[in-house]
Amino acid sequence: MHPNQAAPRPPGRPSQGPFQGAVAFLQALVAGEPDGLRAWLAAHRLDADAVAWLHAQGLAPYAFHRLREVGLVEGLAPTAREELRQAYYRSAADAAIHDSELQQVLAALDAVRIVPVLFKGAALAHTAYASSACRPMGDLDLWVTGEEMEPAQHALERLGYVQHAKATRPVALQAQRRGEVQMIGRAAGFGLVELHWGVFAGEWLERAAAVDEAAVRARCLARDVLGCPARTLAPEDAVIQLAAHLAINHQFAYPWLRGLLDIVLTARWRGVDWDVVATRAREWRIATVVWLVQHFAAELLGLDETAVALARLRPSPLRRWLLRLFVNERSLLAMRNLTRGPLRLVLQLLLVDRPRDAARLFWRALWPEDGWLAARYGRSDVPTRCRHLLAALRGKV
Repeated sequence: MHPNQAAPRPPGRPSQGPFQGAVAFLQALVAGEPDGLRAWLAAHRLDADAVAWLHAQGLAPYAFHRLREVGLVEGLAPTAREELRQAYYRSAADAAIHDSELQQVLAALDAVRIVPVLFKGAALAHTAYASSACRPMGDLDLWVTGEEMEPAQHALERLGYVQHAKATRPVALQAQRRGEVQMIGRAAGFGLVELHWGVFAGEWLERAAAVDEAAVRARCLARDVLGCPARTLAPEDAVIQLAAHLAINHQFAYPWLRGLLDIVLTARWRGVDWDVVATRAREWRIATVVWLVQHFAAELLGLDETAVALARLRPSPLRRWLLRLFVNERSLLAMRNLTRGPLRLVLQLLLVDRPRDAARLFWRALWPEDGWLAARYGRSDVPTRCRHLLAALRGKV
């Protein structure tokens, strides 16, 4: 996918609501035993509208795989069965292309003695899902050190990749906030590879949290991925990173429930010590974020084992009430989008653990440092600052 294009959305009608019994279906879908799925299908009908909703949520390939795995797919209505089958095999074809690309990228990096940390889709497809076809992705995310960034770019350039920088996300600003360098493949079968300076990037995490990324990197696990050396985040760090990405970077918008499924399957396939997750979330000042995401994972997908450990992360009743005005189970099921406009900043402020951090985040969103302005706009004079202030107030930064 070229970065100038909009992020891909699965087919379907994003405005439509969930089908009857959707939550029960989702919980049965991720449960270990198939009895719940059999009972649900005996009482409900998975029709074309339900499949369109699963498409829009990014869940259709996983749903087909799971129903086929437990021998229930042939009992579906013919139209729904065919739609799910097509979604799965389209995803399987895309996964085969991504796997081929990832294998060549990892081999090229290994040739210059760089072993990157895979995260998000590239890692999940090979660690949390039974098949990479079940986890659609748009790009490959690789974490390298600052010293490795330049040789990693050169290695990809030898494969035919070229660097691309969005006007709204210049490389100078990305480096300052531990973001990414985008590399675009020019040959068939090559897409977007993002080389990241960090896995907890962006303004919110820089100003409101205190993630120990050195410790995160030290805990990374060595893996063989497609016959090449790679590393992945430790499972506890992975679920925290996934929670932060869904809540802060996406404001609980696309991929909505698939973002929760990523966490549930990471916990089920890799095993997660939720007491460790709770401790790190508090130390890193992202307790509210982690609690809210895991709360939705429990309510919508049945991840109940987090309850005891994460109860100590629960924010005040007032904070919980305010958060529910912006995001709740119904808004996730209905695929509400808050990624544009001033409400986005309000939600981000409500997710901050400490009031003084929220105040700093708000102030710097409106009045950033000169160095930030220079990195973002190429200059830090008064007219530039005024233009930024107006854009921030309109929620367009």
